[in-house]
Amino acid sequence: MDHGFKRERISDTIHFSHITDTKFKSNRISVCLITKLSPEKAAVNAVVPNILRLGCKNCPDFTALNRRLGRLYGARLYGDVTKYADKQILVVSIKGLDSRVTIHGEDMVRELSSLLCDIVLDPVIENGAFPEGATALERQNLIDTIESEINDKRVFARARCLELLFGGAPQAVRPYGDVEHAKAITPRSAYEAYCGLLKNARIELLFAGSGDPAAAKETLCARFAALDRPQAAPLGQPGSAPAAGGIAQQTEPMDVSQSKLVMGFWCGDTDEQERYALRLMSAMYGGTPSSKLFLNVREKLSLCYYCASRYDKGNNILLVDSGVQAEKKEAAQAEILRQLEAIQNGEFTDEELQNTKLAMNTGFAATTDSLAGIESWYLTQILSGGENAPAYEQAKIAAVTRGQVVAAAKKVTLGAVYFLKENGEHKEESKQ
Repeated sequence: MDHGFKRERISDTIHFSHITDTKFKSNRISVCLITKLSPEKAAVNAVVPNILRLGCKNCPDFTALNRRLGRLYGARLYGDVTKYADKQILVVSIKGLDSRVTIHGEDMVRELSSLLCDIVLDPVIENGAFPEGATALERQNLIDTIESEINDKRVFARARCLELLFGGAPQAVRPYGDVEHAKAITPRSAYEAYCGLLKNARIELLFAGSGDPAAAKETLCARFAALDRPQAAPLGQPGSAPAAGGIAQQTEPMDVSQSKLVMGFWCGDTDEQERYALRLMSAMYGGTPSSKLFLNVREKLSLCYYCASRYDKGNNILLVDSGVQAEKKEAAQAEILRQLEAIQNGEFTDEELQNTKLAMNTGFAATTDSLAGIESWYLTQILSGGENAPAYEQAKIAAVTRGQVVAAAKKVTLGAVYFLKENGEHKEESKQ
């Protein structure tokens, strides 16, 4: 389905976009502040959306804010932090019923947009800083979020492999930053980060839902166009990846019951069509239950508990992660590379290719199941320089040929190997 996506320029660094989908009875309106990832600023930036959603001058505490949301038929506020390539994305969103399904026909789009503007642009300030209580609460929540990553060893290992692959480049910075910088957040430093984002960040205003976006556009654009942004500059496309210099390797011991092996691959210089081929190749390699990694490395040879590949479009890299026993690490790594070589040699059937395309189509269809999913899809499109609907991408994947898959696979080269080793005693690093 064409979701009626339209993007309009408010200024060089502020845009308003709307996506229409009539199957919903609600709307989601979001303010996205997009900035370059920085190890020094990632944590203090990440705390900002969640401090903002706790109140504004018109609703100075959470109780007053909840009353306001209740009067808006139980509207909900969200704060989120994500990353795309070398960019940190800070989001404050509001979701509520569309005007056409309210009891008295209230102009819900305008009401929701106005409250969102108050939340983002008119926060509670005390002596030139955010309130101490709100800052302390969200600082601790941020620390807990960062520290909780270590409990999900699969996520932790992938992040460590990215750091190994990209070194000190922004692409290696985690979206929430690190604990040390999070602990240093103060009410004043958080407020200064907020002010810096309003002045410098790229701002994407998004409306997704079944309603008329006109009121949202009018309200949001009027408030955000009035911002003083003399320092703002377009972010441009993601920076270049570090030059390949052999295969970076690291073994890190930890008291875990299952080792994690993550392999990072460079995908070379590629154009748009080659990236569609890479996405299909990655899915056939290790992205579905019928993929080569699943059927061979996991099922046939029992070398790992799980083994999957994921193509990262923003960074143009491929990650393969697996859970293994320490003594099977070398055999699993060798077989993972052998399965890649098989695709490079065209050792796959037309049926495998077609089944992978069908599986990917199911994934494309799922992106439109929620307003958050639709918004995320089009925000990614904006950040990658496109405006493609899911149906367009489905068609592009369907058109990828066997030869294009083989050619794309041949561009894939190993760049990093990270091994989280169970019950290890020594940490080893090397470059070969």
